Amino acid sequence: MLDVHIDDFYKDCGAILLLGFRQFPRPQTLFIEDISGPDDVDEFGLHSPRHQAAFGAVLWLRDEEFIRFSAMDGQKSVDDFVLTSKAFSRLLKPNPAQDDGNILEVIEYARLQGDSLLLGQILRDHFLFL
Repeated sequence: MLDVHIDDFYKDCGAILLLGFRQFPRPQTLFIEDISGPDDVDEFGLHSPRHQAAFGAVLWLRDEEFIRFSAMDGQKSVDDFVLTSKAFSRLLKPNPAQDDGNILEVIEYARLQGDSLLLGQILRDHFLFL
């Protein structure tokens, strides 16, 4: 069993990729709360650990060249967010476990079902370890 923060990382990456696909190729503003849920900043103005983790997933996907964006509004959002061709092509790649499905459909299904094991497996197989 993986640590909870790794499960959250997979959920965040799945959400980010799906949000990017739904508007592709149109750049959009990506709000971190759309990934992590509502955020409460503390008395020092720091975001919750859950919010910071979702923001970290956005940065990681950018560093791995799956997404791009032009600017950050602190840790609240990123502007001109769009998938790269690398992410877009991997999402449309046929799913070897299905004859007529693709990776995007599996990610969406796993998120809707709350199946973190399937979500983690599909992200590891098609985005993390290539």
